[in-house]
Amino acid sequence: MKRIVCLVLAAMLAGCAGEPARERPSRAQQVIDLGQQGQAAYAKGDLPRAARQFEQALTNARRIEDSEGVAVMSINLARVSRESGGSASALKILESVSRWHRGNMAAKTAREMDLLAAVLLSDLDRRDEALARLQTLREQCQTACEAGIGIDSLHARLMLEKGEAGVAAQLATAAIARFRSHGNQPEVANLFRVQGEAYMALGDFATARQSLENALSIDKALGQPARIAQDLDALARAALAARDNAAHAAYLARLEDVRNARAGNASR
Repeated sequence: MKRIVCLVLAAMLAGCAGEPARERPSRAQQVIDLGQQGQAAYAKGDLPRAARQFEQALTNARRIEDSEGVAVMSINLARVSRESGGSASALKILESVSRWHRGNMAAKTAREMDLLAAVLLSDLDRRDEALARLQTLREQCQTACEAGIGIDSLHARLMLEKGEAGVAAQLATAAIARFRSHGNQPEVANLFRVQGEAYMALGDFATARQSLENALSIDKALGQPARIAQDLDALARAALAARDNAAHAAYLARLEDVRNARAGNASR
């Protein structure tokens, strides 16, 4: 009888306690969850929150010696750093990870890291080094690979920065024809931006505006405020160069709206 009473009391106490405590997710799952939260914040333009989430994910990946997780989160952190104006610090992040974890990361991740490093070298006006990285990547991607569109996009950008606008326009146009229907859409938008800037440098302002409008259309569909601002800024410059004062004023007004909205989101 005493045993039955004890069992009943135990059942009653368990019922009063309510739902059993949920188990904490594993470190590996935390890396995934924090990474997804960081990506969501990054997509919204909330760079401080994205950086915090990626840093926490990176710490957890290091604790469990997950080299792939360390590489992916470092790439994410480097992108946030670049968006915040820190291309030099972003490059240091990638160099450190490549030194210690390269042998244990997936080939696709290594190519993604090398492509971003080339972009950062371009940001820092180290164009010859960036072109050398691109050449190595091309050799790795002799057959179709996911980095192909990024390689072409950066190559066109580097040619534009070297003053070879005609070459840049040709490279961008060929890559758009190859990747527009099935390629990475942010990179397709980058190609249209480079194409537009190249045509602007060549004095073909009507074609430049059409290319930039295409970039803007993609970036709006992707919900990328920073890229939308870049597109509107370039469109305003193209309109001014074409002496279309009404369009210039309209693009500037839209650009101001986007910047104000981004500033408001960042302060929340």
